Amino acid sequence: MCRVLFGVGEGKRIRPLLEAFIDASENDPYKEARGKGREHRDGWGYVLLGKGAVNHYRSGRPVFEDEEGVEKLETSLDGFVVLLAHSRAASQGTKGLFNVQPFAFSTGRGFFFWLYHNGDLDKDEIIRLAELSREDLKNASDSYVFGAYLSRKLESLSKEDLLKRYSEIRGTTKTSFNTGALFLTPDSIKGFVTAYSEPEYILRRENWDYARQIVLSEKNLFAVASSTLELYHRASWRNAVNGTAFYVELNPEGEKFSVQELVLG
Repeated sequence: MCRVLFGVGEGKRIRPLLEAFIDASENDPYKEARGKGREHRDGWGYVLLGKGAVNHYRSGRPVFEDEEGVEKLETSLDGFVVLLAHSRAASQGTKGLFNVQPFAFSTGRGFFFWLYHNGDLDKDEIIRLAELSREDLKNASDSYVFGAYLSRKLESLSKEDLLKRYSEIRGTTKTSFNTGALFLTPDSIKGFVTAYSEPEYILRRENWDYARQIVLSEKNLFAVASSTLELYHRASWRNAVNGTAFYVELNPEGEKFSVQELVLG
């Protein structure tokens, strides 16, 4: 599994979260406690949305070795921003640039989106639900297939439709369904974040420590991240309630956002 970060707010306040994300990717005691090593080194990427611009970057290098990529991101953290970042430790799908996240998808229903996922899903079941080809997707990760499912099946960006489709995929979860997405239409921008792990999986303390998502909610700052970031950035983090979804309405031009907590079905 991987380390992830979804953050909204002033770039100068997002910067220490990015630093914690990098440190967590290089030295993750929660991962090591599961006998899986300390590093997330199978590539990384980000989506950064600011006023009137969006940057999408993916690299096959680990984030803690990609000085050029990190420097470019750090210098872009200026003013109001939305950041999605993902650092991969491969579990399904081939290693390489194709399966590095976040992914980008377009639809025929008037919206475009970027997506990351942390955890393990039943890839074959998602392919069945989306009526896709197993052969075409044999080397794609479960996370990519989830994005392809949304591209094919998500009817709109209403809370009801998002919950419907995300809840259906929650039912395919093997370990965790921790996701972050940014949706763009001609007249709106929305974020959607989920924090879910299978109850039996997190009965083991080391799995819970590793899989849980943490939330930071302060004035003009909102973030959901992998648990390891709490070790590298001291703040008023709280554990996300298992099964929570966060519906984020964004107005970068007005430097405003709102967050509504929902429950996955």
